[in-house]
Amino acid sequence: MKFSTFTVRDWVYVAVFGALWGALEMTLGAYLHVLFPPIANTFFTGLIMAGIGVAIALVGRYFVNRPGAVLSIGIITTLLKVLSLGGIKIGPVVAILAEAILMELALLSKAPPTRWRYVLAGTLAVGWNFFHKFVMMRLLYGKGITEVYLKMVEDGSQALGLDIGYAVAIIGVLFLFRVAVGAAAGWLAWRLGRLVARRIA
Repeated sequence: MKFSTFTVRDWVYVAVFGALWGALEMTLGAYLHVLFPPIANTFFTGLIMAGIGVAIALVGRYFVNRPGAVLSIGIITTLLKVLSLGGIKIGPVVAILAEAILMELALLSKAPPTRWRYVLAGTLAVGWNFFHKFVMMRLLYGKGITEVYLKMVEDGSQALGLDIGYAVAIIGVLFLFRVAVGAAAGWLAWRLGRLVARRIA
């Protein structure tokens, strides 16, 4: 990962896509938190914002085909999130950086990126949204995995309309939602990147 090889044009693209992701986090993200009730917030808001953010970052990677591009986009997004009017919220900051790192790892290769590596990058990044809650609740509040799991099942039961007795099914559905959204975001980013590149070529 050699940032010294980035051209001025590369940094402009990184700044544009990082600013776009950051702007949506500060505007659409805040609106969704108001729109959805607290239980739905646990799933839908984070899932929607992760899917959109991943798609933006991966389109940016299409235009800056260099290792470190997605991570740089994520860092700019994080800085904008930290400087937003709502102040520093450690949860979203960790989520954005984790998503950027996972996408970077999925695309870290000497070979040119492919559609399926974009799908993998999206799947890993949005899939992190599922595990993020376990990690942050442990770090911030000292809650154990079992406690977080039971709370997730309870909230998931209400959000999905399933009986709480189907705990494993509820957890499975919540995880698969994220996998599906991540894969779709990666696929869409690849298609959109190619389409825009052809338009401006």
